[in-house]
Amino acid sequence: HASINPFPSKTRHKKTSTKYGVSSAPVQAFVVSSLQRLEQQLLSAAETETVPSKKPIQLIFVFPGNGLKLKGIFRTLLKSEPVFRDKCKEIEQLFQKYSSNGILELSESEHVDLSNPEIAQPLLFTLQVALVTLLQYWGIKPIAAVGHSVGEAAAAHCAGLLSLEDAVKVVHHRSRLQAKVSGGKMLVVGNIPVEEVSVALSAYSGKVCVAAFNSPQSCTLSGDEEAISAAQKHLAENFKKRNIFLHLLNVPVAYHSHMMEPVLQEIKEYLTELKKGKPEIDLISTATGKAASEDDFVTGTYWARQVRDPVSFAEAIRTSVKGKENALFVEIGPQRALQRYINEILGTQVKVFSSMQVDKEYE
Repeated sequence: HASINPFPSKTRHKKTSTKYGVSSAPVQAFVVSSLQRLEQQLLSAAETETVPSKKPIQLIFVFPGNGLKLKGIFRTLLKSEPVFRDKCKEIEQLFQKYSSNGILELSESEHVDLSNPEIAQPLLFTLQVALVTLLQYWGIKPIAAVGHSVGEAAAAHCAGLLSLEDAVKVVHHRSRLQAKVSGGKMLVVGNIPVEEVSVALSAYSGKVCVAAFNSPQSCTLSGDEEAISAAQKHLAENFKKRNIFLHLLNVPVAYHSHMMEPVLQEIKEYLTELKKGKPEIDLISTATGKAASEDDFVTGTYWARQVRDPVSFAEAIRTSVKGKENALFVEIGPQRALQRYINEILGTQVKVFSSMQVDKEYE
């Protein structure tokens, strides 16, 4: 079960009509499980003086990628939020132009492999776009967007660069073609500088690569199944005195590695006719780590590169906060997959909120 969680802090600020942030009078926001609990929260808040922020809050939406838990994630919001439900149905209809499967039904099925990219990626995209639609309906709007791996499709649409139809087209062909090259593994490595991890893996050159630069202290490795297993044992032994974190992702494909190369030409061909929209907010590319340039997100060449090359998440996050004095991140997804990375990149003083509370149901 899951519920929407718009700012689980004690105080959030009422948004103004500008896209450049949220400001104005402080407004209390609560997540509660009963009317009695709400009454308690309101009484407590009435006795507490709130101090307005001196600087406008500047929201940055971050969109996580593969490896998230999606089973049953739509259930509560589909029942309780008409705006969310309508957007999900709109997206589902667009996907049904390519496949007859009902996306939302798949998230509840006991007999479907939700790690399959042809299922996981459309589900995640649907969830992310519907969440943003609901947040914006409530007046919560970002000034910038950053997507990690497949999260870039939802980020590009929510920024205004891709139409919903074209973003669905990207996700459909990207996931369909990636499913053709299943095999391999992905391993998250944490608590060790990425440079040291790269040096330690020199013996696995050509078989294991860095698929994502998550933070200065974390990366994701991708490659052949046997090589990843051997690398995991090697790293565990090499850094056993330094509290290394090692976690195998629940994905059937070695994303962002040499194993993507057989489908790159097809990705270029299927995604050639994408129409470029006018960006409404800043959009940062994690393929380059920089603000979106002329051809980013709207060419088959970009998406082929995006599938093969490593995710430059750390650099993209640094880029996203340049010139911003009071940035606050909201993670658009079912779990806090990126919070730790953002804090490792920018410092623990930077606030990162989740947009959902999983395993909690409020009725």
